[in-house]
Amino acid sequence: MFIVDTWPQALALVAGAILIGISKAGFGGGPGMLVPPLLALFIEDARIAVGLLLPLLLATDVFALRFYWGRWDKRNVVPILGGAVIGIVAGTVLLDELDPDQLRKAIGLLAIVLGGTQLLRNRLVPASKVMRPIPWLGVAAGIICGIGSTLAHQGGVPVTLYLLPQQLDAGTFVGTTTAIFFFVNGAKLAPYIARDMIPKEALFTDLCLLPVVYLGTLLGVRLNKVVPREWFLRVILWFVLAAGFKLLLG
Repeated sequence: MFIVDTWPQALALVAGAILIGISKAGFGGGPGMLVPPLLALFIEDARIAVGLLLPLLLATDVFALRFYWGRWDKRNVVPILGGAVIGIVAGTVLLDELDPDQLRKAIGLLAIVLGGTQLLRNRLVPASKVMRPIPWLGVAAGIICGIGSTLAHQGGVPVTLYLLPQQLDAGTFVGTTTAIFFFVNGAKLAPYIARDMIPKEALFTDLCLLPVVYLGTLLGVRLNKVVPREWFLRVILWFVLAAGFKLLLG
């Protein structure tokens, strides 16, 4: 009935659901970046580890979209989604080419590259310079987002790096990223189902994990009040790097 059959796997799933909830409570994508490599460490079939997460992510996207409906920036959404379509197609082709062990290594590599990029974000994105939307750059960010998201749900960093220099207000920024990932995650559903990456046991497991995601959101709200945000995210990102190296090096 459940997709996992050992306590370490179950604990990894609960921890992943909590991290997804925390990421939806104002901590951005940092905590969520740890979830795919964490599950890939404990679930032998990396395809199932990736597929298991998609219904949870879609559920949280739908919930978030209710609060930010219409608050997205079309100048950014359109080019990024255009690129994301290309990236999702490319990522799907790669899914067909990679065996489970190679996919685990790909998840590890993405965790290292994107986690490291997120750690260096302040150096990569000048805080003082305001950038206007550049369509071709948005398409490029979308392509990278689509590939990373299809392989390992790791599409947030390129989108964030593209949007941050524009210094959008908080509501528009969250609304824009929510709309983008609602579409991206929804577009991945058919390829995942066609490749048996979301078996019925995974859906039942996800249903049981939804309350845990909600508890993670409440925990995230609390942590936001008592823990320095940047400090917390840095700790999470170092765990992302550690998990990435573990997957890559075996």
